[in-house]
Amino acid sequence: MAAERIRQRMMRDLYDEADLAMQADPRFGKTKYPVGTTFKSREECASTGVHAIHFAGIHGSKDLGAFSICLSGGYEDDKDQGDFFKYTGTGGQSDSFSSGGRQVTDQRFDHPSNAALKKSVETKRPVRVVRGPNDKSQYAPAEGYRYDGLYVVEKAYIDKGVSGYAICRYELRRVPGQPPLPTKYRWISLDYTI
Repeated sequence: MAAERIRQRMMRDLYDEADLAMQADPRFGKTKYPVGTTFKSREECASTGVHAIHFAGIHGSKDLGAFSICLSGGYEDDKDQGDFFKYTGTGGQSDSFSSGGRQVTDQRFDHPSNAALKKSVETKRPVRVVRGPNDKSQYAPAEGYRYDGLYVVEKAYIDKGVSGYAICRYELRRVPGQPPLPTKYRWISLDYTI
């Protein structure tokens, strides 16, 4: 418990330092849209600048790091736990509708988008996270796209994916002190009195 409080305090301190650097570049960090803002489509989200591209999951620069990502279950290896998630890089998927978007080749860190997210491990600049519909995640919206705040990329490494191909794997943790994430499911408490 104490270790978790220390980790959260260190994350806040790290974010405060990075916030000064990010103020010079509006692609990084906080937006004028509050956490929890929903958008009807990727295009609407892109037009606001929260996730400024509507066709790719990673927006960033290999030299500066990632500005934002969209987590929508497009890859078979994504694991969403809300405040922490494992994210699969881009590339290596089949364009064939019949394959369901499975991995068919290896991913590499020399892909510009994967390099941008890997650079964020070094810079520690928080990345904006937008969640899209995903039946596998209780944190994903049922429809549309939702801005879920800032996350720090803690790790980037090559892993073996479900399909057996190499994937670029990233581990992201939510910056503390943000509004809680909504879930699709509400737990109902029943009071049984005999």
